[in-house]
Formats: sequence, structure tokens, C-alpha cells
Amino acid sequence: MSGVGDALAIFADTSFWTAAIAFAAPLMFAALGAMVCGEAGIVFLGIDGAFTAGALAALLTAYSGEGNWLALLVAATGGALIGLAATTLTSPLHLPQRVTGLAVTLLVSGLCHLLYSKLTAGSNSLEISPFGSIDLSWVSQLLHISTISELPYVGIIARALFHATPPVYLVLVLAFVVSYIINQTPLGLAVRACGQNPRAVSAQGLSVHGLRVGAGAVGSALMAIGGGTLALTGGSVFSLPTASGRGFTALVLAMIAGWRTGRSFLAVLAFAMVDAYQLHLHHRLGSSLALTLSPLLPYLILLIVLLATSRSTVRRFPSAVD
Repeated sequence: MSGVGDALAIFADTSFWTAAIAFAAPLMFAALGAMVCGEAGIVFLGIDGAFTAGALAALLTAYSGEGNWLALLVAATGGALIGLAATTLTSPLHLPQRVTGLAVTLLVSGLCHLLYSKLTAGSNSLEISPFGSIDLSWVSQLLHISTISELPYVGIIARALFHATPPVYLVLVLAFVVSYIINQTPLGLAVRACGQNPRAVSAQGLSVHGLRVGAGAVGSALMAIGGGTLALTGGSVFSLPTASGRGFTALVLAMIAGWRTGRSFLAVLAFAMVDAYQLHLHHRLGSSLALTLSPLLPYLILLIVLLATSRSTVRRFPSAVD
């Protein structure tokens, strides 16, 4: 019973929620980018390449001492260029989205890992100064919020959230901004129409190709910021191979969520909680239960959920994807 008690006690540990929030932030950036592309009718399978490129660009910029915020800006610029090139090939030039996206991922990821291996020269990592946490604990003392923070578990989550790194707060703000633009503005309506009824966009005199290329560039920039966030918040020593596959994970989570911001946020947080939980369980209980809840567990659960929701996911899939 002590083992079960220790396993359940993890949810009352502030460090667990801190880790879950830290794991969720990079994936949420990438999921927002996938959502922007998905709403425009783009299934951008180059997401893992953009994510990896963003991680490497941010890592090298921070390593050179230029500052972490500039590192994220460099990552975003590189991601935007990747998205611009990829969506130009698929929309105006009509190349298949899936094949082109996978080619982008293979090419960009391969080049990034090759460059990284040359730069590290056997050390397997580059040492940087990552983002530090911001103390916003004063927010919990405000009227009404202090009452809410006294509820069971809410206070624990609040302590983790109010001591997070700057990219965590940035992605929360961007989630509201992206959701508002997509759902409440004429530009967002035009972007959504590109995925649902491209002919209606053309009938209004707007360029479907222009909107899709723009959405691809913005979405890919967000994906790259996700990779940069992973590199700049994962500690002073970061290894590029840890970024592999996380872009595809974010894409699947956004697909399951039907390209909706709120649902994507919950899906990403749930995945990050499972990821953080297995790490904490391994630390508390040792290798016996770690064999049961291995690092592959979050991806196994993700696969099961994807298979269980495959029909509804297809119904929500953007039209005219190729």
C-alpha cells in the first residue's frame, strides 16, 4: 500500500505540476502552429523538422551569448522560412502535402542533427543559460484568487504555475490571441474557409494560396518556437535528440482536438502530465514500476486515443488536404 500511496502522492507534489507545465509549453507552441495550419487546410507533416530546427537555432543563438529572447526570435524566423518554402511547394505548386511535409522533416531534421554532431564533436551537448522562473506568487494573494487557491490541489497547481518560465506565460497569451484571431476576426474566417470551402474564398476575391502560405509560415514559426522553448527551458545542458518526435506528437494532439485551441491545450496538458508522472514515479519507486510505466507510456496512450477517435478525427480533417 505504501507504493500505491507514494504513487498517488505524486499528484500533491508541486514539482510534478512544475514538470508537467514545463513539458506542456513546447508542445503547446507546436500544437498552436499545427492548429493554424490545420484550419487553413494544411496538414503540415514538416512539423517535426520545424520543431527540431527551432531547437537548434535557439540553442546555437543562446550558446553564442545573444540572449534567450533573441534565440526564440531566430527560431521563429527559421521556422517561418521553412513553412513558407514548404507551403509554397504544396499550395501554389500543388505538390502532395503529406509527401512534401515528410520530405521537409527528413531533410531539415537530418541537416540539424548533422550540424549538431559536428558542433558538439562528441560532447553530445552544448551548455547554455536557460530561462529562469518568474515569481508571480503575489497573484495568488489577490482578492477572490486567494480563496480559490486554498482549494485542494488548486493551491499546488497555482504554486507551480506562478513560478514558471517566461515561455509558459507567452504560450498562454498566444493561445488566447490565436484563438481570438481564428474565431472572431475576418482574417480568421477567411483562413477557416480555406480549409472548409476554398471555392467560397476564391469567390470573395481572396487568394486561397496566399492565405495558406501565410498560415503555413505563421504555423511553422510557432512550431519552431516550441522547439526553441524546449531547448531553453530544459536545463543548462540540452541534447538535440530529445526534440525528435515531439513535433509529430503535437500534430497528433491538435488533430485529436479537432484544431480547437481549448481542446488542444487540455490534450497537451494531459500528455505532459503522463510524461511527468512516469518520471516522478521512476524517481520515487525505483525501476520495478518504471518498467511498467516506461518513457514510452505517453506515446502508447496517445496512439490508443488516436485510434479510438480516428473516425471523428477524419470527419474534422481539413478538406482538400492534397
